[in-house]
Amino acid sequence: MEMQEKKTPSVEQVMEYRTWLSKLTDESITKITAFEQEYNVFTQAFEENGRYGVKDACGEVLVPALFDDIASTFKDECRKWAVPVVNGGKMALVAPDGKGTQLTPFEYDEIHFYECFFYLIKDGKMGLASVDGRILIPAEMDKVYEPFNDLVTYAKDGKYGFSMLGSDVFTEAIYDDYEVGDDEYLIVEKDGVRGYLDEEGRFTTESDDSFFYAGCCL
Repeated sequence: MEMQEKKTPSVEQVMEYRTWLSKLTDESITKITAFEQEYNVFTQAFEENGRYGVKDACGEVLVPALFDDIASTFKDECRKWAVPVVNGGKMALVAPDGKGTQLTPFEYDEIHFYECFFYLIKDGKMGLASVDGRILIPAEMDKVYEPFNDLVTYAKDGKYGFSMLGSDVFTEAIYDDYEVGDDEYLIVEKDGVRGYLDEEGRFTTESDDSFFYAGCCL
């Protein structure tokens, strides 16, 4: 069965859709589902003179046509997120501010969106950025593991480091091993000593000072 192309909504329809999204109820969720089945609610890449930009579902320019390519578009409700773009074979994140303000350098080989983050790939190394384009973990890691609530683990040169995204605390990759304990606090090991990480990301053997927690979003 051939898929029917979705309709382009009017400005008024998009504004009503955004109102439903802002006040989620059983009724509004039903309306959102029906609307998304009938209308295209994604931001759209557009071309001008061989260059590319992004418009929202209403047709408002979020990113002007200044770039070689647009790597990703999102649902209209996520129109305030950073946009991955390409220039000269390298990728960067730019702001959806109508100007395409650069948020990161054009130095990444790949930028992949995952849930509420962007994975950054540069020269075979990995990093992580927030949806608003802030660098949370520089692209210097051998691997960045899937975030578990606010806790992110990364590996470099056979050691581990950690970040609590809710507080933007970042540690160096200096730990030999780690686990999440029964109480869901992070337990780390360094030079044969097991301990915890406090609210500033410092190593401590005092469980009362433990801050890095994997059980819930902070």
